[in-house]
Amino acid sequence: DWSSDVCSSDLQAPVADCWQLLSDIPRLATCMPGASITHVNDASHFEGCVMVSIGPVRLQFTGELEQVAIDTSNRTLVLMAKGVDKKGSSAMMQLTASLVDKQNQESALRGHAEITVNGPLVQLGSRMIGPVSDVILCQFAEQFRQKVSLSTEAADMSKDAEPPQPALNATQLLWLTARRVLSGTLAKENSSSSGVRKESRISSIWRSLYRKS
Repeated sequence: DWSSDVCSSDLQAPVADCWQLLSDIPRLATCMPGASITHVNDASHFEGCVMVSIGPVRLQFTGELEQVAIDTSNRTLVLMAKGVDKKGSSAMMQLTASLVDKQNQESALRGHAEITVNGPLVQLGSRMIGPVSDVILCQFAEQFRQKVSLSTEAADMSKDAEPPQPALNATQLLWLTARRVLSGTLAKENSSSSGVRKESRISSIWRSLYRKS
């Protein structure tokens, strides 16, 4: 068995934003190098695969990921991953991750992983499994930091963005103006006036509007 610890203390984001990523398992899985979720069974159970290189040995584990526990108040998450490789090796990892609020819009990610490996992989690369797991968790922490940073920047840009101003439609403006003028003018016309005089008056108004425009 091997154990690894990870600590990333430079998360330039509020702890609430970091927790949104940590508690979103499909998004969180993209932070793990070589890992991907292929199927979501329910909110706590997933299927997926992970590619791992240990020295000259390259393995692909397929298996299950379970959200064992989640503590929202303490912002702590426990995951259990189990997988089997076609060459007969199997691996299991329990990851406990938590967030610490450092105030001033900063947070820290702390994690601890317990790894168990069985099968031919133990003989092929037992001396390298520990260092490789350390590197993988460091890369996980760095990917987590980058994703949190990008999410925070995108939120800030969205807040600062102003809605586009509607374009001025000259034709529509002309028509609305003409309609208002015509309404006011025609209301003053004597109801006994002939249709010819009204039409002549309308034509005169249109000519006046076009000369002004």
